[in-house]
Amino acid sequence: MLFKKSYCVLLLLFIVQVKSQNVPLQIPSKPGKIDNIETLLVQQKSFESDTASLKKYLEPLSKSKEYRSVYEGLLANGYSDFYNTTNSKSNFYYLQSIKSAVVQKDLSLEIWAQLNYISYLYLYRDYTSMTPRLLQVIDKIKKLPDTEIILPGETFKKIGWILQTLEDYPESLYYLNLAKKYTPIKTTEYASIIDNIGLNYFRMGNDKAAESYFNKTTVLAKQIHDEIRYAKALGNLALIKEKKGDLQAAISLLKEDIQISEKEQSNQNTMYASILLAELYLKNNNLDQAEAILMKAKKIADSKSYFKKSELQIIKLKLDILKQQNKTDNELELRRRMLVLEDSLKNKDGDIAINNANWIIQKTKFQQNINRTANEVKHESAMKNIYAVVIILAFILAVFIFLNFKKQLKNRQLLYNQKVTLLELEKIKTEHKLTEAHENLNAQVDYLKDKNIQIKKLKSEIDQIKQSSSHYLEKENKKLSTLLESHLMTENNWNTFKREFQKEYPEFYQLLQNDFPEITDSSKRILLLQKLNFNNNEIAELLGITPDAVKKSKQRLKKKLGTKFDILFEHINSRSIQNF
Repeated sequence: MLFKKSYCVLLLLFIVQVKSQNVPLQIPSKPGKIDNIETLLVQQKSFESDTASLKKYLEPLSKSKEYRSVYEGLLANGYSDFYNTTNSKSNFYYLQSIKSAVVQKDLSLEIWAQLNYISYLYLYRDYTSMTPRLLQVIDKIKKLPDTEIILPGETFKKIGWILQTLEDYPESLYYLNLAKKYTPIKTTEYASIIDNIGLNYFRMGNDKAAESYFNKTTVLAKQIHDEIRYAKALGNLALIKEKKGDLQAAISLLKEDIQISEKEQSNQNTMYASILLAELYLKNNNLDQAEAILMKAKKIADSKSYFKKSELQIIKLKLDILKQQNKTDNELELRRRMLVLEDSLKNKDGDIAINNANWIIQKTKFQQNINRTANEVKHESAMKNIYAVVIILAFILAVFIFLNFKKQLKNRQLLYNQKVTLLELEKIKTEHKLTEAHENLNAQVDYLKDKNIQIKKLKSEIDQIKQSSSHYLEKENKKLSTLLESHLMTENNWNTFKREFQKEYPEFYQLLQNDFPEITDSSKRILLLQKLNFNNNEIAELLGITPDAVKKSKQRLKKKLGTKFDILFEHINSRSIQNF
């Protein structure tokens, strides 16, 4: 009855598996090409040895030029699963996938196709063939924004893992941290990323940071029920304990790691943890336990062709055990196998291959530095030439500006002098006109009227020049201001004017002298000009004072004369009184 029940459960699981394998590949119809490719990639399945079903599953992609590279890359992965080693069919389709992406001129797709092939070479430990392609991919990735990388989290994670194997820990950290940005936290992928970040810190000697990341990994792995990642994190914590000298704690952690790995049928992790545990047993001189655990590890190493490096480690440990036991059983056979493995690993998974890969990386970095330095020298040389040209042009421009400015100064000076000369000529002409008129009172009045006109013109010219770029000329020379002052009624001009006035109006002048002795000379000038019908503004212009000063002077005179004021202005015409 129990047998029938178990048979039914197995049959049901088989039917579910068959049905899931028969689910057709969904071709996306989204507008974004990268989104479409990512949708296809997450549908990738392993058909193990059933390559016919794989081809049928991928057939819709083979009919599309747009997805030809994806079709060839996934088919290559299928043949890799089938052969479980490097093989000609996988190699052919990986290279075709890369070629198709190049033909499409799609850098994002080309990076994915190259990295897909690199992952295959990495899986089977062909580091020497892998490394040059990896460097090309890294160079291409630097030219693209993260938004144009297909599955950026997965892409950066793969590069980080590979660089860790090649012992380029700082670069590995950089890419793993990038991968962390694009990976959801509560996932197996995120747990594996932080676990490997911790391993990088451990390799770099930062045990504190390493232990912190390993502990974070154990917590997350428990939360998401990822037993394998939890086991691996325990194994990594064992490395920390061993380094601290706590061998018993390290052994305990590795035992738990192996127990979980065996339960979850993770042979590779079981093998790695067993080799580490055997090394600790040797350190503790537990030779029998070391030998027993190595037997388990040897069975797993023999199951895969790409576990040769682990097999070599196991053989070396066995030889150490024989040496400590003073035994020679199978020693010759073990040494022969060790030589065979070392020879086969020279160009594959051995230390020499890794050193070669590191050498290629360092050489490439060195060449990149040389190219960068050369480019910087070229750039500096070009910049020096540009600076030289700019300086020369700036000097020429400065000379041109200076000469132009000098020319403008000369023109301004010339124009200023011309204006002064013209106004001086007008003054001379007016005074000559007065001389020809024999300096009678009418001529004096005309002369004063002309002076008023010239004074207004001079004031206007002075105001204009103050607002112009030639303002400094008047400030320095004061020719216009001097000319303006010469137009005002000087003592000499006043005496001439007064003499002619007395001739024309003797009674009025005598009245001022006899009846109004308190009137000052300055007030007399205002009164005489008023008598000749000059208004307040004209009087102000001639005397070089403001119209308000003229008015205030008259008001003070009125207050001073009192009732005599009316007598005085009976002798002044009505127009003059109104303007008063």
